[in-house]
Amino acid sequence: MVRLRQWQWKALPTYNGFVHAERVRGWQLVNLLVELGQIGKPRLCAISGATEGLQLHSESYYSWDPYVLCQPIHMALHRRFRNPEEWQRIVDRYALSGGEWFATLSPTPVDLAGHLRRVHGEGVADIFQRAPIPSSFKIDPSQIHVG
Repeated sequence: MVRLRQWQWKALPTYNGFVHAERVRGWQLVNLLVELGQIGKPRLCAISGATEGLQLHSESYYSWDPYVLCQPIHMALHRRFRNPEEWQRIVDRYALSGGEWFATLSPTPVDLAGHLRRVHGEGVADIFQRAPIPSSFKIDPSQIHVG
């Protein structure tokens, strides 16, 4: 039986319409997939190219395809609604065409979670059911964060 990491910190605020429980489940799944070798370990910030202080960032917690970001850029990305000037400086420094994923992020909060549920149905939120977890690995459902 595979053990999932358990959230030990304060509750996360809603981000892109994803509530705390959804964000924690996404975090659990991504960390499990890294441990299983289904996702490569972070090596290089997708924006700056930094190799230190790397973290995984998700815009959609119904997906398991995170971006690798260095800690300062990751925090600035999450603060972009409160501090758009800081985020714009990063975009101006690193964007080449303006079409990069990070350059096209909304400067105002969006409800991506609600949009994905409307388009794909409520089942899209059940990420552990849809994830590429090898059948040889069993997960105790009681370990999946619910609240």
